[in-house]
Amino acid sequence: MTARIMIVDDEQPIRDSLQGLFEDENYLVVSAPSGEEAIARLRKQPVDCVLLDIWMPGIDGLETLSRILQMDANLPVIMMSGHATIDTAVRATRQGAFDFVEKPLTFDRLLILVRNAVQKRRLEQENKDLKRQEQAHQSRKELLGESKAIVEARALIKRVALSDSPVLILGEHGTGKAVAAKMLHAASKRKDALFVEVNTASVPPNRMDSELFGHEKGAFAGALHAQRGRFEVAHQGTLFFDEVTELSLSAQAKILQVLQEKTVQRLGNPAPLPSNVRLIAASSQELDQALKSGRLREDFYYRLNVVSIRMPSLRERIEDLQQIIETLAVEQASELGGEAVRFSSQALTRLKAYRWPGNVRELRNYTERCHILMPGEEMTESNMLPPDQTTIQTMPSSVAHAAAQTLAGLDADSFHEAREAFEKAFLLQYLEKHEWNISRTATDIGMERSQLHRKIKAFGLLPPDKESV
Repeated sequence: MTARIMIVDDEQPIRDSLQGLFEDENYLVVSAPSGEEAIARLRKQPVDCVLLDIWMPGIDGLETLSRILQMDANLPVIMMSGHATIDTAVRATRQGAFDFVEKPLTFDRLLILVRNAVQKRRLEQENKDLKRQEQAHQSRKELLGESKAIVEARALIKRVALSDSPVLILGEHGTGKAVAAKMLHAASKRKDALFVEVNTASVPPNRMDSELFGHEKGAFAGALHAQRGRFEVAHQGTLFFDEVTELSLSAQAKILQVLQEKTVQRLGNPAPLPSNVRLIAASSQELDQALKSGRLREDFYYRLNVVSIRMPSLRERIEDLQQIIETLAVEQASELGGEAVRFSSQALTRLKAYRWPGNVRELRNYTERCHILMPGEEMTESNMLPPDQTTIQTMPSSVAHAAAQTLAGLDADSFHEAREAFEKAFLLQYLEKHEWNISRTATDIGMERSQLHRKIKAFGLLPPDKESV
């Protein structure tokens, strides 16, 4: 990714010369003639490093530095000056400047400083992203629940992880097969090496050999550079094939050969490379049918199926729904902002009555929809959204109709607007149902009369006989 730097100096010749220097080094460059303009541009466009002159009209460099670091404390700023004293340099450093250079500038030293500053910025950002990823999405890292079915699945994963044998994970879409595969890797002796995933359905058949085994530059038309294959990348680690039945018979045979010989050859290079991987495969299909139809080689199936783990569907462990949905609600609030959606016991009862054909993945999507439309609200029997707009028989018909229509025709630029649109449509639905009787409406939807009055006034709702007044 190309780095972007900002040059802030009131002298145009300096800005122009520095811009030319860094553009020759393939940096993206923006410039500003004053501290005020630099601050304004940084509010609209982030950069990876700032070169900042100290002596400028308006706010000087030290004040600009202070304001920049208030906006982004980790942004590296290199101060420049031709008239600065040691005291000024010390002050700049104490205020948080990355470094200090004197004019006339030495371009070689400046290039090194900027390169180091950008590298520091990238490393800090990567560490920040990694920590955020580690903290977020608990539901994507473990199999939540305390039902007998999921407790047994977790125990089997723990036992199987200690061996180095291939594992076959079976189950419907959305049951957590990829999560189980990652848990197997994390508990194995290969945990310090890479976990590499191959979604076979997303790789075109004519690209599969290159994807798995790699290629050299010029190995085929369009091979403009060499590329490592997934087997090479996963050496000493774990290779996970999602939807393994999507692999061609040819690819299955080649994978078998790699597993047996523990070597791999890039396309266009006969030299063998070591490939020691643990193979985990997953499928939502019945493999007996794939064997009978000839889509799965018998030798490949038996090589994979040393140990098999079957992931239970959500309806088989529906008692886990409350823990899962509450965890998902907290995750959505952390990711999208706002407070977590809450679910009453009546709402949970209705959600448990739904079959959840998409399993935990569908439950995740439902929770996200609830958070977007009703953040921080408590879902009750009267105001909850249907889990599936096409399967609404388990919901009150009037609520399901209002929710489905609002979701279908929603036109909002932010989730706050989306929430207001839904609330307005929802209240109007119930007001019309009770012929604008405030007491009956408030009782039906579980809201205080005074709160309902405030909502009606805020949304500018009027009964039909007063709309034209």
